[in-house]
Amino acid sequence: MREHRVRHQPATTGHEAPTTGAYLTELKLPAVGDYIVVAKRAAASLGLVVGFSVQEIDDLNIAIAQACESAIAAATQQWGSGNGQLKLIFKSRPRRLEVEVRSVPPRAVEQQTVRRAQREAELDYETIGLNMIRLFVDELRYQVDNQTGSMRMRMVKYLIE
Repeated sequence: MREHRVRHQPATTGHEAPTTGAYLTELKLPAVGDYIVVAKRAAASLGLVVGFSVQEIDDLNIAIAQACESAIAAATQQWGSGNGQLKLIFKSRPRRLEVEVRSVPPRAVEQQTVRRAQREAELDYETIGLNMIRLFVDELRYQVDNQTGSMRMRMVKYLIE
């Protein structure tokens, strides 16, 4: 018995994929857990365009879900439940997909620079979440803006053949 990994061919509907450039896709969602499924769908669809296998897409979805949960937690802590937004920026490049997840303040408090103190338990959860994401992506960068409290996470998943 032979096991076959299904590998999707990158989509080229009516045009050639860029050889050096990248396609940019942006998605803004409320910072509410119910919307994580939308982020996962977008990531899965763009993963198919790049040519990821089903397993690679599953790995990406786990990382996206965890990154969104971390961004929602940061937004809730900073601006209250349901007040912030998630901004996802997808860069589809040949043989890789870059995803940036940000917590964005609501317009009413964009100018505020006060940040609430973090509790130790939240920092532990944050560290666990970051370590879990590292298991499923090839690169990870994480940053919190000390003035606004906005969180930014950049993940890269490479197409491996």
